[in-house]
Amino acid sequence: MNERRLAAARELIEALRAPACYAHPVRFVEVRETHVSWVLLTGAYAYKIKKPVVLPFLDFSTLERRRYFCEEELRLNRRFAPSLYLDVVPISVERGRPRVGEHGEVREYAVRLRQFSAEDELIALLQRDALKASDFADLGARLADIHEVAARADEHSGFGDAQHTMQSVRSTCDELAELLDEPGRTVLDALRMHLESENASLRTMFEERLRSGRVRECHGDLHAGNIVRVDGVLTPFDCIEFDPALRWIDVMNDVAFLVADLSARGRRDHAYAFLNAWLERSGDYAAVRLLRHFAIYRALVRAKVGLLSGTPAERNAGPRPAEYLDLAQALSRARRPRLVLTCGLSGSGKTWLSTRWLTHMPAIRVRSDVERKRLAGLAATESSASAPGAGIYTPEFNERTYGRLRTLAGLALRAGEHCIVDAAFLRRAERAAFLELAHEHGVAPAIVYCTAPRALLEQRILDRARRRSDASEATIGVLNRQYDYWEAFDATEQRYVIEVNTADDQEVGRALARLNA
Repeated sequence: MNERRLAAARELIEALRAPACYAHPVRFVEVRETHVSWVLLTGAYAYKIKKPVVLPFLDFSTLERRRYFCEEELRLNRRFAPSLYLDVVPISVERGRPRVGEHGEVREYAVRLRQFSAEDELIALLQRDALKASDFADLGARLADIHEVAARADEHSGFGDAQHTMQSVRSTCDELAELLDEPGRTVLDALRMHLESENASLRTMFEERLRSGRVRECHGDLHAGNIVRVDGVLTPFDCIEFDPALRWIDVMNDVAFLVADLSARGRRDHAYAFLNAWLERSGDYAAVRLLRHFAIYRALVRAKVGLLSGTPAERNAGPRPAEYLDLAQALSRARRPRLVLTCGLSGSGKTWLSTRWLTHMPAIRVRSDVERKRLAGLAATESSASAPGAGIYTPEFNERTYGRLRTLAGLALRAGEHCIVDAAFLRRAERAAFLELAHEHGVAPAIVYCTAPRALLEQRILDRARRRSDASEATIGVLNRQYDYWEAFDATEQRYVIEVNTADDQEVGRALARLNA
């Protein structure tokens, strides 16, 4: 049955190569084919037509089902790329000739997209090293916003719970095992055992996150091949429409896919810029405990897809399957994380420096300016209208803020992630609480003491205030008060201090080298 339907559909696709089939000017039609669809590239627009096939994971057998899934594809993807996904159009036949976008005897439906250049696809941009960490930070923040308003899974649905999560892992492992050689299967068996063990230990957390609304209608296939730069902004597209179970997942499962894929491509710096921005915007630092579990699973998915890809071009478009297996192995190994505290007056370059370091280490960063406002129910760049020493800057609120930072740092360390705590840490008691945290977790602490000339401190504070794009509300008046609060390092603290003049690039480089040693 599939073959008869496919043969008729192929005839239609061949006929649609004629420019006269379209209501807009077309010089040439290029047809690209995947295992479930055809994409017709016409210049201004791309038309995605679903194949009339039935596979274990989808059913596009009837015209009505294909129309439904076209409409689902439009609905779901417009959350991520509203300027890219335009509408669903009918393809009718008049006097034996197909016409796109005209009503008549409808033979097929297509999702109409704004066509983009292959040079703007993320894989091509990575190959040209044409992106900055800030591009991925912007993507992470926007994804957090999309997740925040995405539909929540019913707590009785089972989506995202331990059983559903492990079912996806087992299915992927079973399929991958059929494609690997004997040494590869030995590696896979060890990874499967690791994931089984982790899934059991995370069962309660999976269920709690389902109850608390962290399982949502996500993208479901968020790897580098499904991201394109649109109007200068990295934009996800082509999310999962055909199987709800693959998109109704924990939000960290969505995030971990891109983290794993970028890491396999040798860009952990971009991966952690993306991850940290998502965490900072969402506040969901508890999800860090799930990062490695989901990243291993997603690495195995990409290894499977790589082995199934048919053409040399597809196989050469990214890391080899063995590289994804290597990544999965690396993620399965325990590592000893580090705890890094920034320390210094306002304007001394703490956030600037930690932004550089979080991608080089890489590390999870938590910021006092952001978490202080989160505790107050404010957005990061929203003004608290607090006077110095009042509002959200009282001693009591300061204590709450450092308490939250300690909690979040503990979550990162327990997950095996390096952690940077970006705060002033002017008082010994504040620093002592985090040195004790490092001791509790058996990790090496570092205190990065940022300094700069007074004139530069003031200039940075004024520049930041003018931009109004940062969570900090420090003023020259706040800086003046901080000199009175500062408590010098004692002998115990001195063992961990790395002092760096942030106005000196060479000092910054040396400090980074010491941290990475």
